[in-house]
Amino acid sequence: MGIKVYSVALLAVQNCMYSSLVGPLDIFSVASNQAGRLAAPVTDPLFQAVIVGPEKRKITAFNGMPIPLGATFTAPTVYDIVFVPVIFGDLEAILADSETIHWLKDQGRMGACLCSACAGSFLVAETGRLNGRTATTHWNLADSFVKRFPEVTLKREKMLVDAGDCITAGGVTAYLDLSLYLAARFGSPELAALLSKILLIDPARRLQSPYQSSVFSKNHDDEVIRMIQEWLEADPGQRGAIADLAGRARLGERTFSRRFKKATGDSPLEYLQRLRIEAARKLLETTAESIEEITIRAGYEDISSFRKLFKRHTGLSPSAYRKRFSCRLSVS
Repeated sequence: MGIKVYSVALLAVQNCMYSSLVGPLDIFSVASNQAGRLAAPVTDPLFQAVIVGPEKRKITAFNGMPIPLGATFTAPTVYDIVFVPVIFGDLEAILADSETIHWLKDQGRMGACLCSACAGSFLVAETGRLNGRTATTHWNLADSFVKRFPEVTLKREKMLVDAGDCITAGGVTAYLDLSLYLAARFGSPELAALLSKILLIDPARRLQSPYQSSVFSKNHDDEVIRMIQEWLEADPGQRGAIADLAGRARLGERTFSRRFKKATGDSPLEYLQRLRIEAARKLLETTAESIEEITIRAGYEDISSFRKLFKRHTGLSPSAYRKRFSCRLSVS
């Protein structure tokens, strides 16, 4: 008696990241190999994965590599798992690909578990299967996702969200997290743990928060507010009381706060807080300064309060963040 075999379709999409197709293909192959060692007797692989795409169109990855197909949409196969890869470039053109969306929708309707990494979640959401459910995507695409799919509850801070027959993962390399998760769900936790050790994939990534960088948009028409933004960005550690900022803008406090919120989407204090956290991130990544020195340079006086605030924004303590993201070279 063999183990259950799960058929996996790796969806070939124009401008996808090549590694997010062939990477999972390799991981599923290793998973099948190792599952055969964990369960005996075994006569079949755990996963049978194939790259699937449209029959009469050439699909090219973002790096220019042509994607070889193992099967096409014309085959009557209903897969257990459909894996939508990472997509770079123009999402609108891909979302307008009715042939791919229709095939994906049919696979989900017939029982396939629709899985995606990064911007691939847009294709899954376009089928309508995520309506009324939770999902995630790359943190930098979160606002666009919410605007396009208001019926989906987006967990932008999550690395992975399992909604039953739809599993979405955020971030470019989240295809690794997703592949490992699928090995656990369709294989066993023991298999996933073994894969993480063999392939050196960290199984503990749960949040995107540590990887997020704040975006400070100045794409608006309020020159006065833009001047204040630039003044704050030049030195986030300087005084940022509303009265001081309003005075520099030569506006009343209420008028200044209203115009700032309209232009940036943040209150002045929220904006300054994000600036300071971003400044602290860069100092932790690139310098050897102490946490105390960074606290002061970022504009805070109380170290304990800063630690709590930093962890709330990033999901990590300042020291843990430095340990993970420091760019300084080490010879030790």
